[in-house]
Amino acid sequence: MNRFKALFLCASPWFYYPLSLIKERILSASIISTLLLVISTGAAAQDAESEALKTEMRELKQRMEELEERLKEKEAAEKTAPAVEKAAAPAVELAPPAWPVAGIYTAPDTKDLGQLTGFSWLSGVKVRGWIDTHYVYNFNTPDRATVNANQGLSAIKGHDISIEGRTFDVHHNSFSLSLAELEIEKVPELGGVGFKFDMAFGETQDIIVDTIKGAVGPAAASDSVTDFDKTFQHASVSYLAPLGRGLRVDGGKFVTHIGGETIETIKNWNYSHSFFYTYAIPFQDTGIHVSYPWTDTFYTDFYVLNGWNVTIDNNDDKTFGPAIGWIPIPGLAIYANYLGGPGQTDNDADWRHLVDTQVFLGPFDGWNFLVNFDYAWDENERSAAAGLGPKDATWWGLAGYARYKVNDYFEPSLRIEYYSDNDGFTTLVPQELWGATLTLNTRIGLGKGTALLLRPEVRYDNSDTDFFTGDAGFRTKHYQWTVGLGAVFFF
Repeated sequence: MNRFKALFLCASPWFYYPLSLIKERILSASIISTLLLVISTGAAAQDAESEALKTEMRELKQRMEELEERLKEKEAAEKTAPAVEKAAAPAVELAPPAWPVAGIYTAPDTKDLGQLTGFSWLSGVKVRGWIDTHYVYNFNTPDRATVNANQGLSAIKGHDISIEGRTFDVHHNSFSLSLAELEIEKVPELGGVGFKFDMAFGETQDIIVDTIKGAVGPAAASDSVTDFDKTFQHASVSYLAPLGRGLRVDGGKFVTHIGGETIETIKNWNYSHSFFYTYAIPFQDTGIHVSYPWTDTFYTDFYVLNGWNVTIDNNDDKTFGPAIGWIPIPGLAIYANYLGGPGQTDNDADWRHLVDTQVFLGPFDGWNFLVNFDYAWDENERSAAAGLGPKDATWWGLAGYARYKVNDYFEPSLRIEYYSDNDGFTTLVPQELWGATLTLNTRIGLGKGTALLLRPEVRYDNSDTDFFTGDAGFRTKHYQWTVGLGAVFFF
């Protein structure tokens, strides 16, 4: 009985070792098993085997002491070793991204860097991006030398603006890299901070900056935009204050919140941009944005900005932008925006005003609809029309969109629009424009979280005056037909 008690006391440390030393336990268990076998079969020769048993016991004790020492060394090493980063979540199969891509800020289904990389410290950081290319053919076949010789008369500034009335698809019979962009956003939690950076490259960024400057060429000291604007389309920090449902404050440079379209074609129902987007609204804002969701279906925004399209303020006053968003019933969303402040350089007295309203309907049996109305005026702005003198310049328009989802891969969109610029303030030609655009959006899922969107498009533009170039005749036609193909890889 004393032998069994001794064996139990020797083996009792087993009950205190961690599971990570299972290999050492198995080794010790084999020694104990051997000793038990000796005891069970050696009762008759107890005295003769006494010395052998003592030897076994001494070896067992020595093994146990070595085991204890190794355990202490392992525990000490674990305490001093650097922490190993744990995976944020197990790897999952990534589905192709949805289209249309959500607007200014990332959507809940945007990829999470923590999940993609396995690093928990990146959890909550969202990432998405795209590469946008296109080709357009203008049946007016404008002469390149002619349009370049008259480049200064185009409101949109860039090289070879051979398709008037457009924002970024401006080159006839040419393949173009429009935009390569990467969006990174840390969505702030309640009481926490976040950020959003959109790094963008391509001709889209050049056109935006050159149009705001009013000329193609190097930056000047008087410019309200810089080369920074060609690289960072959006750059802001945010804080979600723990007040009520969460008061969000963003500061920095933003893509404009005005209108039913935005810079990136991947976010719009049609590939080419409307007259509204080209002429009626700003491209970008810089300042402070405050947003509060009063309910799940109603929110308010308020912007305090440097001004219309400027990164560096071009006068001594600010532009203000209250806005609301409301979903009164499922399938109906209403957005109303106002933007008001001095828009002229070194002029604080005369304000520029813009009212923008958007109404979304759908989805209804695969159909989605959007109606966008804008009305704007600039106080005491000299009209481009000869002989009118200083006066308020006004511009307004209406655009209607319809999108039908045939299946997950094919979703054509139709846009009908009217735009009035009778003072010639935004287009540099007093006129009324209307147009029709059909885009055959075809999505191809490539797997592993990527997709390709092919966008064949046919468009007709018409003016009540000669606004479009035909062959070598600058602004000798009142209409133009174009066909094109946009191709966007996105993830």
